[in-house]
Amino acid sequence: MTETDLEWEARVRHASEADSRGRSINSWVPPVEELLWRTARASALARFFPFSSHNSLRLATSSDFATADNLGPCILYCYDDFKVPDRRPEYWVWDVWPQDLLRKPVLRTYDVHAAVRELERLTADFTPAE
Repeated sequence: MTETDLEWEARVRHASEADSRGRSINSWVPPVEELLWRTARASALARFFPFSSHNSLRLATSSDFATADNLGPCILYCYDDFKVPDRRPEYWVWDVWPQDLLRKPVLRTYDVHAAVRELERLTADFTPAE
């Protein structure tokens, strides 16, 4: 397995634990990490090195953060309205990082597969390091 493959596997394992912790408290982060990371891992995004920043899935061209390019497009996950009892997890796909508050996400969806497909589209022209 490559270093990138190992990192994807580690992210999925960690996400399961994070989701479990999130279910045990009234967290502002929905317990959808494992679903997101597994869905992204099964997509064309797996060619990039994964990392996270708070409640987001981020990608880089390689694991060498000294020389790698961090890709601007990313997925954030949050609740659509944290204050209501029937809140739902929502995925926001951004084409830039950090998010520019004057702009809107490219896509806001409740569908993890749609979010991953949009991130695939936004990263189609990026090339991972060899």
